[in-house]
Amino acid sequence: MDTKHAELEISVIKKIMEDSRSAVYYKSSQGIFWFTLTAAAVLVNYLMVVTGTGMKYSGLIWIAVTGFGTMYSIILAKKENRKNKVKTFAGKILAAIGISVGIANILFAFASIVARAYDPFVIVSMNAMVLGLAFYVISMIQQLKSFKIISFVWWAGSVFFFFRPGIHSLLFLAAMLAVSAWVPWAEERKQAAKYGN
Repeated sequence: MDTKHAELEISVIKKIMEDSRSAVYYKSSQGIFWFTLTAAAVLVNYLMVVTGTGMKYSGLIWIAVTGFGTMYSIILAKKENRKNKVKTFAGKILAAIGISVGIANILFAFASIVARAYDPFVIVSMNAMVLGLAFYVISMIQQLKSFKIISFVWWAGSVFFFFRPGIHSLLFLAAMLAVSAWVPWAEERKQAAKYGN
């Protein structure tokens, strides 16, 4: 009885791992879209602060980015759902991680900018801490080395900018968001070719 139970548990774990591999190939467009869009917005925000131009429009940029991003994300999700009728457990976990990270980072920004709980430049450290956690968890699910490496870079940046908060933390954030979107994408494509997906 114990052997059959152990075999069943192993087959369930194996199924989750297989599901997670296929889920990432079809769901990565959401992550790439949000990370690329946010990286571009952060870079624009950084340039506005450095050059001192258009600062009064900074809030409007983020409202526009959030509105556009949400609308496009809904369209993208509907398109992906039409392609993939089957929803996997691993896919649901990955989606939950992405949504949780997004909400947490929005709340950090709200706490700083609206509630004035802390210096706005500390937001980057807070975001980096949460993104490091998310990438580490995903690296365990997906078994992708790039996710684990990126998680440690996020955490290193978080620690560094806790001690040295400032405008250049935005440049780090923009660069890391772009890297976080496209480096794993390249590794995913490599694995997709390997597994024939």
